[in-house]
This record gives sequence, structure tokens and C-alpha cells, in this order.
Amino acid sequence: MSRPHICFVQAQAIPWSASGFAELGIQVDVKALSRDTDAGAVTEIMRLSPGMKLPGPMYFPCVFEFYVLDGSFTVGTQVYKKDSYAYLPAGYTWSEMRSDVGAVLLAMFSATPRPTHGPSPVGMCDPAKTVVHLDAFAMEWKTGAEGSVTGKPLSPSIFTKKLRVDPVTFEQTFLYSALPQHAPSKIMLGKFAHPVIEEIFVLSGEYVFGDVGKMGPGGYSWWRENEYHGPAGSETGYNLLIRIHGGPLVNSFSKEPSPFTYTPDHKPALPPELADYSTPYPFQNPW
Repeated sequence: MSRPHICFVQAQAIPWSASGFAELGIQVDVKALSRDTDAGAVTEIMRLSPGMKLPGPMYFPCVFEFYVLDGSFTVGTQVYKKDSYAYLPAGYTWSEMRSDVGAVLLAMFSATPRPTHGPSPVGMCDPAKTVVHLDAFAMEWKTGAEGSVTGKPLSPSIFTKKLRVDPVTFEQTFLYSALPQHAPSKIMLGKFAHPVIEEIFVLSGEYVFGDVGKMGPGGYSWWRENEYHGPAGSETGYNLLIRIHGGPLVNSFSKEPSPFTYTPDHKPALPPELADYSTPYPFQNPW
């Protein structure tokens, strides 16, 4: 993957821009959080205007994974309200896409999102990978061994809601939440890393990296393989949407101690194209 390491940027600092939907006469504004310059894969915040309607049949020739941050919209006959989640594989065909009241999504595409007219070619869409709809708000939080996303039990103050696990690659998407007054764990003496990519979006609360700063709602990371950060904790607690790319999630903890404070200096690790958007949290808007 050609996306650069990002740890971290606040979405509020990134300006809105017009999306490719404008070619179809549809007003959809976006904030690109990270982009693969080779494949066109992108994670972005999408803002659908009230009354937006895209008649079908249509499909994306790429995966369309999303989490609804606000408002509601409809794909085919399925209504997606706040805290709804879906994973729609390439070729998933819908009769229409519309939003009567407007909506804001965290949208994740596996290639450049190009809405394509007509039903998709036979065999393009893999129904086994389709997650048509989950009401994440209504799901039960899990902890301990049942909530584990690494194969090791979660501590009593950590909870997860598993949204998707690929049975072949073990890539996954899940909500990850901590109670307030959450100090770094005893095994987290210093920084930590993973052999896979961890993508983080802060839905609520504050997530603190001791070395780069405090992420608030709208905070985003594309945490590349074997990049060490931390320790991590939270005074307020948090709710994160996390995606794992490239295999199962494994934590690697440095044995060298690193300092931790709930109020670290703001020193994000950003690529040049995001350097102008390094404004620290807090913001009045959630994204």
C-alpha cells in the first residue's frame, strides 16, 4: 500500500472539497483523510446534502465500507441511521442511493470510488463478504476473551464490538472503547507497534499517544507497519473505529520505557501533504 504513515490528523483541520459525484450532478462533499496514490483507495468523510438522490441500478467497482456519523441515508431499500455500519463488496448493486435529511459518513473505498451505471458483471460481488447492515449502537459490548481482537483477553476496562472479520486474511473492523481514567497497561512500558496497518478514527472521547499528542473526536491515524508510538491511554475514555489491514492484529511492545502524560505536546507524525493541517484538538465541530 502506498498510503503514508499518519499519526495523527484531526479531520476538522482538513477543508471540504467536491467529490467525483459532481460529475453525476450530485452534491457530495468530502474530506480525504488518507489516500493510496497507486490504487486510489481512500478513507474520507462524506457529506451527503439533504435531498441527494442517485438513481440506479448502480454499483461501485470497489469495496464500499462505511460508518454513519450523523443523519441517515438509504442504499436500495436499506436505511442507514447514525451508528450504522456496512461492508459492501465491489459490484454490490443498488436500485438507488438517497438521503432525505442529509448524512455524514466515514467512507472507506478499496479503489477510486466511481459510481457505475447498470447491474454489476455476474460474479463480481462476493455475497460471503457482504455485511449489508449492522446497528452498531444496539450491539453488545464484549470484553475479556470474548472481546479479544488479538487472541489475548481484553483488560476489564476495554470493550469491543466486532463489525467484520475476514475469515481468510483475518483483517477486521471493530469498535474499541475504554473507560475513563484509563492508564497505559502494565505491559505497555513504552511504545508499541504492529506488523500490520492499524487505521483509527476517534468517534468520541480522547485517545492519547504519549509521544505525538491527544486525539479527540475526528482524530485519524493510518498507522503503518512497525512504526512505534505510545504509550497510550485516556483520562476521559474513548470510542474508536479501528480497521486492521494486511493480516491479524498483533501488538509488539518495546522494552524501553517511554514517558506518558495525559496532556502531551502536540507533535503528530504527518506526511508533507498533511503538514498544513496539524492543528491540535480541541475543535467545536466533531469532524
